[in-house]
Amino acid sequence: MKIHIIGAGSIGGSIALRLSKRGHEVSVFDENVVTTEMLGKKDPSIEVSSDVFMPSDLTVIALPMNSEEKLLLSTNFGGPVFDVASVMRPFQEIARLRKIRFISGHPMAGNVHKGPAGWDESMFDGRVFLFSPGEFATGEDLDHVLMVVSELGSSPEYLQPERHDYIVGRISQTAYFLSRTLLRLGGDFEKYSGPGYDSTSRLGRQNIDMVLDMARFNGPNIASSLEEAERYLRSIRIAIEMGDIEKLQEIISVHQ
Repeated sequence: MKIHIIGAGSIGGSIALRLSKRGHEVSVFDENVVTTEMLGKKDPSIEVSSDVFMPSDLTVIALPMNSEEKLLLSTNFGGPVFDVASVMRPFQEIARLRKIRFISGHPMAGNVHKGPAGWDESMFDGRVFLFSPGEFATGEDLDHVLMVVSELGSSPEYLQPERHDYIVGRISQTAYFLSRTLLRLGGDFEKYSGPGYDSTSRLGRQNIDMVLDMARFNGPNIASSLEEAERYLRSIRIAIEMGDIEKLQEIISVHQ
């Protein structure tokens, strides 16, 4: 299958390397020419494109969400489009208004590295890949996307865009800010930290541009989750201040 990938960052580059290795005809565009040249050297069978749009069986958008929004609003796509953003609903709305054959996708995978440092063709192995077809996507478009997900080694799972954004806000995006809280508390004492601190603070070291995009495009869900987290932490603090160990046990035993 001929696949054109727009964006050669951590996710886009990893997808390109994996699909090329699987025998697909892969082309990649990225505004950073140095990045695409590095990708072409890493796998010479990948075509480095100077055009943001190329005819293909499937176009994959792997851009920061702010850039994806601009692209969807300005580009006339003649075929199916598959994105890998961590938010679905805003881009589904644009695709519906512009009648784009669009399918939202979100791999529950990644790392803390940005650009070529994050390329890892095995990144998606064994991971869930959430997806949701837009109004104008055809059955054949969906077949292409499901084949790509399978080639990446992931398991596809359908979610409505609104449900996806709510869930991801709670289990992923809010976690960044909780992790940042830990970094704020322990940042001056990291030389004393162990693996627990390292693993818990890892999310807080993510690419800040991506985090700001998450807040922009999924702000209400993140804010609601943070409000709930505040209430929960407040109840823990009050129980500790009062020396009420039974109450503390009751609070922290839920969902254990």
